Parts: sequence; C-alpha cells; structure tokens
Amino acid sequence: MKKLTEKKEMKSGSPIVPFAKAGGVHELVELKLAPTTNVRPDNLNYHANAGKYDDEITRSIPKHRELHEQISKIVAQRYKAKKIKMLELGLGTGITSGVVLAAAGAGSTLRGIDFSTEMLAEARRKLAKYGELVELIYGDYAELPLGAGYDLAVTVLGIHHQTDDGKKLMFKRTAESLKTGGMFILGDLMTHRDGHKAALNDALHYAFLVQNATDAKMLEEWAYHHKFLNQLAPVEDQIQWLLEAGFSKAELVFSEFNTALVVAVK
Repeated sequence: MKKLTEKKEMKSGSPIVPFAKAGGVHELVELKLAPTTNVRPDNLNYHANAGKYDDEITRSIPKHRELHEQISKIVAQRYKAKKIKMLELGLGTGITSGVVLAAAGAGSTLRGIDFSTEMLAEARRKLAKYGELVELIYGDYAELPLGAGYDLAVTVLGIHHQTDDGKKLMFKRTAESLKTGGMFILGDLMTHRDGHKAALNDALHYAFLVQNATDAKMLEEWAYHHKFLNQLAPVEDQIQWLLEAGFSKAELVFSEFNTALVVAVK
C-alpha cells in the first residue's frame, strides 16, 4: 500500500503527522475504508476542527459526561487493581481513552484506532503523559487488524457509522480480539424497536442540540450529521447481535434519549 510522507498535505491544509508509541514513528498509509463504513473523515464536521470537538460533543450528545462517568465506574470496579490490555475503536480526541486509562490499574496499555488524522493529533497531545502505554493507529478500524488478547475493548460514538452488517461484523471481531471473560463497553447513539419511543427520543435529541448549540453554524452541522450521517440501530437488536457474536452476556446499563451504554462480557 502506498505510504504518505509527513509533507503530504490534507485538504484542510494541516500536515499529515506520524502517530506511534511515545516518541516512535509509524508512517501513515493511504486510508482504506471498509465497505460497511458509511462516512469518510472529511464528511464529518469536526474533522477539520478537532480542537472544538470536546466542547461541541457535550453540547450535541445528551448525557455525554454522564456516559463517561458510568464507563469510569465500570472499569474501576473491574480493573482498578489490575494491569490490563485495552483496545479502543474510534478514539477521537482521546476523551474515552483518558477515562479508561485513569480508571484501570497502573501500567495498563491502550491501542486506539481512528481514521481522522486531526482527531488523532488531539488524542496524541492529550494522552502524551501515558507515553509508551498508548499506541495510536491511523485507519478505519473496520478494515484494520485489531490484534488479540485484550482484557477490555471500548468504543464510544463510532459504531453508528457502520451499517447494520458492519455492526454485526465489528461485534464478532471485537469478541474474537478479547480474552475469555473480557469486557466490551459500547457507548453509542441507539434507537428502539418501539417506534413511538424511537420518535420521542429522536425529538428530544434534537431539542437538546437546539438548546445547547453555540451558534447557528454548529446547530446546522450537528443536525445534518445526526440526520444524514448517523446510522442508528435499535438497542434491542444490538444486544442480540452481541450475543450472536460470541458474548456470553450483554446488557443495557445506561440510557437517556438516544444515548445508550451497553456492556458485554465474552
């Protein structure tokens, strides 16, 4: 696969930079998307403005902070005294990575995959204090090898950019990457089989965005993102898909509007 140099410029004008463990360097390759991935990085409103993401995501996703508080508690309860190996699918700017690294035992490692160089640059800065314990990988996680032997896998607000078939495949691949007894934390926007409940939650999601957007531009960008780029699936279906993928149990542990947190154990 053709490699890109550091001098290669993206359409946004930002240079492509290497991502790696601490001071090491991994050259970037041209981005290859899986057929099940429904967006490219440059389709996403935050790709070219990653520095605004941490603020805007809490203004556009109801209960984003509370979701991460739940994740922190779950990880700490199970892994606080253990040095574990973790995988994050679609780590973005490293918000969730920072939460799980802080909650897990000292010396725990994390491999994070994302297809936006701009988001990875933010994550690299934010997670620099963890040095060699963190490895950042550029690419589409639905296309790249995930590795194996993980104690914990986590993904927040990424799986909804997979088709339903893609979600099923990623659940299977994630299960295969985990040790027996390993945990998968899935935080995402999800709908419901009940059409009335689904419609109400969608309306409340948009109402939250209208109330919290900083300006008309942000409102337009995130409303478009939710309406045309997000591919939500019912939480009931996703729990069933997780069980079919090889997890021994899966349960909804937090839900508010479309924001949901599901925990599965292999």
